[in-house]
Amino acid sequence: MNKKLSIVLAVAILFIIVGGYLIFTNQPHGDVSGDSLKIPLKTHDFKLFEIGIPEGSNFSVKNEASGMKYYQNNGKYSSDLSGIIISKNLTDSLIGEGSRPISNSSLENIYVSEFKNETVYRYVSNQGDADIILIGNDLNLLKEVSDTIKIKDLNNL
Repeated sequence: MNKKLSIVLAVAILFIIVGGYLIFTNQPHGDVSGDSLKIPLKTHDFKLFEIGIPEGSNFSVKNEASGMKYYQNNGKYSSDLSGIIISKNLTDSLIGEGSRPISNSSLENIYVSEFKNETVYRYVSNQGDADIILIGNDLNLLKEVSDTIKIKDLNNL
């Protein structure tokens, strides 16, 4: 009886070791703190500004008016970062009535709204004479993208 128990225990230990090996070797390499799971960003030149956008995204002008230009993402990550608006003195009217503020400071404001059972954030980054409004449902990505903004030339806005 002891011989059978020893064999069963040896097999169980072997399964545990093999299972642990398989679990740990299938983990992403590099930083396992969560940073390795970030969406990779690529700098894109919108002529008025440069900004890091998710690789594979495809922005095109959807709407423009005097003092405002709206770019819509028609590529990858289109729900995470669905749009970018650059505006001069029009931000309050561009936020939308259904949005409520969740954070306000002199450099950034964050608004949230529900649209078709989905949470949509509007991350407003004050860039001197203009505001950049990032729209999407991944607030962490919006914050990360906001850190990459570089205003170039607002004369054509």
